[in-house]
Amino acid sequence: MPKPHPFRRIFTMLFCALAGLCSIAWSSEPRIAVSKSPLSLPFYVAREKNLFARHKVQPALVECLGGSRCIKEMIEGRADMATASELPFMFEVFEGRPITLIATFATNKDDMKFVVRKEIIKGGVKALVGKRIGFVNKTASHYYKDLLLLYYGIDPQSIVAVPMLPEALAMALSKGEVDAVSAWEPWGYAARGLGGNTVTVLDSPKLYSQTFNLLANNNYRLTQLRKMTGVLAALDEAIQFIKKNPAEARQILARDVGMDPETIKVVWSDYQFELTLQQSLVTTLQGQARWARGEGHVSQSLADPEFLHFIDSSLLRKIRPNAVDFVYP
Repeated sequence: MPKPHPFRRIFTMLFCALAGLCSIAWSSEPRIAVSKSPLSLPFYVAREKNLFARHKVQPALVECLGGSRCIKEMIEGRADMATASELPFMFEVFEGRPITLIATFATNKDDMKFVVRKEIIKGGVKALVGKRIGFVNKTASHYYKDLLLLYYGIDPQSIVAVPMLPEALAMALSKGEVDAVSAWEPWGYAARGLGGNTVTVLDSPKLYSQTFNLLANNNYRLTQLRKMTGVLAALDEAIQFIKKNPAEARQILARDVGMDPETIKVVWSDYQFELTLQQSLVTTLQGQARWARGEGHVSQSLADPEFLHFIDSSLLRKIRPNAVDFVYP
């Protein structure tokens, strides 16, 4: 079979590049939108220790502030994969987005903090009724705010909800623009730091076990299986490094996320790093879907999602088959 004329091949390459048709072939290395959070530590360790290269993948880590922004980067085509808690993923599933959850790589029962000005609750927590509470809309911050208020017997509709960006929470609290904030780390840490002795973290039992997950654009997932497997294998090796070298892992976390080393040491045991896909994830998603519908955060016209259609365990089974519950396809 004769080879194509070199000029014809060059013209074809230029044409498909301009038309955006060659992106899959030319951009096989994944762009991963990574949330700047302690929960993203396996990515920072994999980058620091060159573990991605060991597994023949060279991802570009695109840092973003919060999982919902990371998902947006992926949906709008600026990333192929993203990290996020299960809650913003739940909202995207309601909308039928072409994304898939590949694996959970971190869990935490105490990453969320409800930081309140002390003077507000001098007479008791019920004084939060009618007060301004800052949170990040349609994220774990939003869900935790409602859970905590309900735990204290406060109707979430009885407060003044003030949605804002995660990086604005700490400053808004310190300036008195809000009376309390629901924030994940490192923004909870920032709120405590800026507020000093004028603020406190509201005590509560472990109300919410948050997962942090790796998501993928369906087009990339279906066309770049080897790269996807390489990313998971690198994360698995990074997690084993974290377990064996916690002091060095904490140093990487302090540098890359910007948290105080002593604070990291105190909260370190709250973070559990492991590649998994557990049945409890689906149960959590179903509960959050009921909350979202009940509170009017999704259109009543949208059907209840079947979350298993948006979760793919096949790649994780290749890396750690025992980490997957049997119910996943």
